[in-house]
Amino acid sequence: MELLKEINEKINTDKDDSQLELLLFRLEDSVLYGVNVFKAKEILVTPSISPVPKADKRILGLLDLRGKILTAVDMASALDLEPQNLANGSMMLYMEFSRQEMCFVIKDVERIVYYSWSQVQLPPSVFANNPYITGIANFQGEIVQVIDVEKILSDVMGEELVIEKQPSNVKKVFKNKMIIGVDDSKVARRHLKNIFEGMGVDYQLAKDGVQALELLNNLANTSSTPVDKQVLAVVSDVEMPEMDGYSLVKAMKSSDMFKDIPVILNSSLSESVAKKMANKVGAEDFLMKWGASDIVDNLKEIAERKTA
Repeated sequence: MELLKEINEKINTDKDDSQLELLLFRLEDSVLYGVNVFKAKEILVTPSISPVPKADKRILGLLDLRGKILTAVDMASALDLEPQNLANGSMMLYMEFSRQEMCFVIKDVERIVYYSWSQVQLPPSVFANNPYITGIANFQGEIVQVIDVEKILSDVMGEELVIEKQPSNVKKVFKNKMIIGVDDSKVARRHLKNIFEGMGVDYQLAKDGVQALELLNNLANTSSTPVDKQVLAVVSDVEMPEMDGYSLVKAMKSSDMFKDIPVILNSSLSESVAKKMANKVGAEDFLMKWGASDIVDNLKEIAERKTA
């Protein structure tokens, strides 16, 4: 229990933008998995769970955590693995992200490990269609698979982001403008695609900050028009392998070609954790996922400001 106490004391502490802090855990397959510790509110021994009739097979039921009723999800089932045998004891990750709270039942908590973002790689191309793994890291010679919890949330809750098409007078604001969307999650990139298409704006999508910079450099090398005249803004996730959103903003602000392109950081991390760092690195704004109307409003304001 000392390990549990130590980990819980580190949860929700100040975030270092130069590091990714992964909470490592195992399921019954003994594979090492990781989630961002800043999405975790608490780690505890699994309390009593009340089954819910005809619930999704991944949902174990409901639990009462100090007066708050929460949904408990079997992490193994959510990853399309064999359901866990909970008779031998289990732990639970109480997590908050994308404006949702959810509990994930696991086998064991391992520890918190600190990585620079460059130490987390995109999965090999052979796993490109795996919807649940967004990154790969190494811990003491063992592979760590970083979980896309947004994908699990989308699957379990069965929620699709519905984007209303913008009226023609709004679409005129975005005429001949391009937006670059950046996110390592397939679910998130699909949401961005839907938002941009609803706006009627040209767009390109990247999986991380490295790819986003490649897109910007390609635009710079293939057109005589300055990049900041071609690109209205960049809408980027914060947590990404290879290069995270904070590092992307820093790289753009240090470039004469890209420094005037506004960057909106868009993350499932809690606002209190991420907004301070977004301001520090020079982002235009920080928005919680998934506030589609907030993204459109911010981009409209940027477009109107640029054409004023």
